[in-house]
Amino acid sequence: MKEDAIKVDETELMKAFSGSRSVRRSDLRKFFEQHSQAATDQAFRRFLYRLEKRQVIEPVGSGVYAFPDPLSPAVAQKKQFFPTWSQELVLLNDIFRKAFPYAQYMLWETRLLYEFMLLLPGQNFSILETEREVCESAFNLLSQEYSGRVFLAPDRSIMERYVLPQPGSLLVFRLVTESPGRVVKGIPFPRLEKILVDVFVENDVFYFLQGEELVRIFENAFSSYWISEKTLFRYARRRKVSQKLRQFILERAQIELSLFSENIE
Repeated sequence: MKEDAIKVDETELMKAFSGSRSVRRSDLRKFFEQHSQAATDQAFRRFLYRLEKRQVIEPVGSGVYAFPDPLSPAVAQKKQFFPTWSQELVLLNDIFRKAFPYAQYMLWETRLLYEFMLLLPGQNFSILETEREVCESAFNLLSQEYSGRVFLAPDRSIMERYVLPQPGSLLVFRLVTESPGRVVKGIPFPRLEKILVDVFVENDVFYFLQGEELVRIFENAFSSYWISEKTLFRYARRRKVSQKLRQFILERAQIELSLFSENIE
């Protein structure tokens, strides 16, 4: 299929939906069929992909897209979230992948949250999430490599007594199914939306990030990076906190959710 066949004038698109903050997929499909030479399903999917890539639209719900204002300084400054890894995390990834080559897992470090915080903790924890059947075996293996620094699903008491007092701890948790993530430089890591939900719901583990610090993390994350409300609330629903999270965002954080955010449920 020729690329020119699916091109649509973005100016005409914005004119057609001027004054609208959001648009439904069905309406975009009608517009595409009226203005494209190749109105096939494949062509329409490529059309949507191009609009998302160019940040003309942003998916915010089931079949719903928002129009970011390109002239808004807040929108112009936003970027995609791609972390940089410490050498220790790279080594941890190699150790785990060699021992469990077929296991699903994600890795991240709590220092990724530091840019959103005011009061920085003195510790950087590595967090490994993997399948339920692998957790204990991974804990036993890593305990040999990182003696005294590995903790399996610690509760608040363990966090206070043993984890926080020492830097560089490694926490092992069960990976929630359908967790949103991607791979960067060979390391599978959770998307920022997942990290935000986990910090919100796991208040016994991340108790030192609660209160006003949690509000600050959410506000700064939303203002600095592109946050997909669809991804955020879909995963929050998996953690059974979607309504609680929405209430927190709307009542405590200075964050404006999408017009159609209720449709994400």
